[in-house]
Amino acid sequence: MKLRQAVGIVLGLTVGVALGLASAPTAQASQKYTVISEKWPTQRPTYRAKYPNKKVVMWNKKHTKRHGYLTDRPNTTFSRASTVVLKHGQTKAVYYYLVAGGTKAHPKATAGYVWRGYVTQGLALDRLKSRYVPMGWFTNNRDYQDYLKLSPTQGITRAIAKSLPNMKLTYDLTNIAAYEFGQKLGNEDPALPMVKKSVLKPNKYQHVTYFPKVTDYLATSNAVSTTKRVKKVKQILANDYGYTAAKLEKLKNYEIGLNIEENVKGKPSIDNGPNAEKFYAFAIGQRVD
Repeated sequence: MKLRQAVGIVLGLTVGVALGLASAPTAQASQKYTVISEKWPTQRPTYRAKYPNKKVVMWNKKHTKRHGYLTDRPNTTFSRASTVVLKHGQTKAVYYYLVAGGTKAHPKATAGYVWRGYVTQGLALDRLKSRYVPMGWFTNNRDYQDYLKLSPTQGITRAIAKSLPNMKLTYDLTNIAAYEFGQKLGNEDPALPMVKKSVLKPNKYQHVTYFPKVTDYLATSNAVSTTKRVKKVKQILANDYGYTAAKLEKLKNYEIGLNIEENVKGKPSIDNGPNAEKFYAFAIGQRVD
């Protein structure tokens, strides 16, 4: 009799726990997501997946339908179209409405709401490996340096920077050079490279020097080999500006600002034509902070 009672108690507890576990998802699912606020700014900053291998859902606004996963496009740059605050039960969280256009691998555009903790601001590999990214799209030096390493058009940029001793090419000074003194050619939007005045940090530099004769040369030598262009740039710096190899070696705490936009189509007949899209900016300056 005691054994039968004990078995009954154990079975009762087991069934109770099982029922409790079965009812938990139902209770959670019954709590709806409510929109507290949503803002649609004119600026659309870029984001990438913070955890590319994590299966993160892109939801509809009510958080009831899946529109895909960030893992479907782990190397894709998304733009943030809106910021929304959602309430679920007693918890409020900030979500971003992210959008990415279609590609050959993913013909359809991808869009959905994602908790902001799953993404980080910046560019993904699809942009960093592309032929050209406007300066206004970058938000940090790391992304800019990755672009210089990975983009097929930035070999000339890397080569010029390498030829100048004791100086690093930086995002901050490149922004200043592109904004203050850039040479734009072609029939495209004259606002390129879209540098915003708000990101400039002129107080970080002194003795900033621009080199219009260098940019003039670069603009007319699009089809010349990188080796010859670098050699000519060094000659112009020495002969026209007095920046000989000896003088460059003596400079301390100097940085390079260099933005080169050319060969963006990857077709010589277009990139070397009279209406080719080109942009050049070049400066060196001493960092003071």
